[in-house]
Amino acid sequence: MRLRMTAILIQAALLALAPTGAAGQEKKVKVGLTQEDWKYTLAEGVTTREVNFYSDGTACYAKFFFPKGFSTQGKTPGVVLAHGWAAVHFSIEKYAARFAERGLVAMLIDYRGWGGSDGFVSTSQPFKTGDETRFTRTKTDVVIKRTRLIPMKQVEDIRSAISYLQGEPGLDPDRIGIWGSSFAGGNVVVTAALDSRVKAVVGQVPAISGKNAQPGPVPLIGKGLEDAIKRARTGQGDEYETGFSTRRMVDLETQHAVAEYRPFRYVKEIGTRPVLFIVAEKEELFNNRDNAYAAVELLTGPKKVVSVPGITHFEMYIGEAFEISSNAAADWFREHLGLSGKSPETTSTKF
Repeated sequence: MRLRMTAILIQAALLALAPTGAAGQEKKVKVGLTQEDWKYTLAEGVTTREVNFYSDGTACYAKFFFPKGFSTQGKTPGVVLAHGWAAVHFSIEKYAARFAERGLVAMLIDYRGWGGSDGFVSTSQPFKTGDETRFTRTKTDVVIKRTRLIPMKQVEDIRSAISYLQGEPGLDPDRIGIWGSSFAGGNVVVTAALDSRVKAVVGQVPAISGKNAQPGPVPLIGKGLEDAIKRARTGQGDEYETGFSTRRMVDLETQHAVAEYRPFRYVKEIGTRPVLFIVAEKEELFNNRDNAYAAVELLTGPKKVVSVPGITHFEMYIGEAFEISSNAAADWFREHLGLSGKSPETTSTKF
């Protein structure tokens, strides 16, 4: 039976580079970010520090951006930032820098197996000890896997980062926000739904599976089933190449994990906490109406959609669109994490 694709349309669009409209009729659509797009200037007084935090025992990379005048004796609100599909922290450092410039502590992370974080570790051969011994220190051959892409594990990494951030001297543990772009726009929705410590949410060009996501379990059939059996019997399944700015190999298990991952279902669980979605008017990877705009109809707290006109997905990160999106997010966090007064309530903004 052919799977109904609606359930996975949002994330499936991120699995491979898709062709754009008819040749010569429109400008060429930007299909990824380059190192030139990553560049930014650190504002005067903003400082940084690289750290490791642990997620399920794996050391993960994070970079802190501290605002000018930050004091470890104070109580400054903080934001965890997470990158999108098959990306690394470099692609969104400029947002962390902007948030710090606007008075927030920003903690930018790499998921397990990506960027500066350690990979997933397993033993090359079975290694057994009795249950009476909880911890064993020994030397053995291990396998380290990188670029594993499992959405719920990324959510776990964001939650671990929140825990680390709460322990940072000078950080107010009761005023924490989360920001995620593209695929991570879904990750922050799920994180907020599961974690009450999140007090404000921003999803940029958010892929959240859509209001028409298929209910019920996703059938595990065909190549997906064959691969699941192979993984269970051998420890490793098949791979495929994906990514936008950089192409990487990921496990075939990613496809089924993404099919089962439906952030839209979690929207209602956010409750009354404030959520901002920033969308590209010419979004080509998914339908904004079925995602951000449909989601705000379900939210019961402060909510807002900022639509940046005339741009496609990856144009959000550069030029004037970056200025609009970064400052809109910073304003949202400042307002709802207690750094500025409230602005007039609205559910949609055009620039």
